[in-house]
Amino acid sequence: MRATTCIGGTALAAVLVLTGSWAALASPSDTWITTRAKMALLATEGLHGGTINVDTVNGRITLHGRVRSADEKARAEDAVRTVDGVKDVRNILQVVGGYRERLVRRADAEIRDEVEKALGTDRALAGSRIAVRSVNDGVVLLAGRATTMSEHLRAMGDAARVTGVRRVASEIGSPNELTDEEIGRASVPLAREDRGMTDAARDLLITSAAKLRLLADRRTPALDINVDTVDGDLTLFGMVPSNDAKAAAEEDARRVSGVKRVINMLQVVHTAKQEAVKASDQALERDIKAALATRPDLSDSRIAVEVKNGVARLSGTVPSQEERLAAAFTARSAVGVKWVRDDLRVSTRSDSRPLAPVPDGEAR
Repeated sequence: MRATTCIGGTALAAVLVLTGSWAALASPSDTWITTRAKMALLATEGLHGGTINVDTVNGRITLHGRVRSADEKARAEDAVRTVDGVKDVRNILQVVGGYRERLVRRADAEIRDEVEKALGTDRALAGSRIAVRSVNDGVVLLAGRATTMSEHLRAMGDAARVTGVRRVASEIGSPNELTDEEIGRASVPLAREDRGMTDAARDLLITSAAKLRLLADRRTPALDINVDTVDGDLTLFGMVPSNDAKAAAEEDARRVSGVKRVINMLQVVHTAKQEAVKASDQALERDIKAALATRPDLSDSRIAVEVKNGVARLSGTVPSQEERLAAAFTARSAVGVKWVRDDLRVSTRSDSRPLAPVPDGEAR
């Protein structure tokens, strides 16, 4: 059966100078929330934000990685809860008992020189004008202007990785909205670095593409797997029911164009075998259509829903990769859906193609 649904019609520890129309962000996207959450972590005293993985699904953040104490774990959670649009936080940060990092003391002038060098040699910041305003007892203050939010985040990350830096404060001016490139409205092949896409934007789209592959694979519990990408290194975290599911998730991630390395941190937690929920295709179609209609972020999308033997096929057009991923997550979340076949097309370019296609005949 086929039916067509036409869905129409931080307080950060640092000062983040963001410009743009705030009204447009009444309901922030998951990618926007993740970007701001990472900025909040980098700006929090005593946290090594660059070592914490962040993923957001439907406004719910998952934190993963290692911290030195329960206090750091709590501070990380408090930091991301200040971000607009966050509905809940799942904190699975691991406290590594007995771990003590040697505090490296360096002269502020030396730190400044190295941060300036890191910013100056980062190709992804070529379009931005970002400088070190000051360094005081290891606290770096950045200023200037970034062309995108992801470049703002990247500059803070570059500074945070310099030995001796205790915290990164920011007075960088940057847009308060993600650009077309960052959310996949401007389609550029992920593997082609000579086509103008910045590394910062590419990471966001790699994450989206990996999630779409996982949602389309019946071997993986996609709703329980989190994805984070930094400089092409993709980290998988969360829980899966078997080693086979863990291997399948890694296989999917490696097939995404632009991925340099896959870090598979998925935990295998064996659960009692549950009887599959059976629902008629007609009922599933109805449930998916109703769920899609409740999402304001899909108001400009035209999505057709078809269900056959529990497999949901989505086709039609969406404005960007963000909406495409949101639609796939919504369909996969319907109780009884086995997996999602994503045939949605980003509508702004006639040649837009899926970033993570699953060829016919490939294992699902």
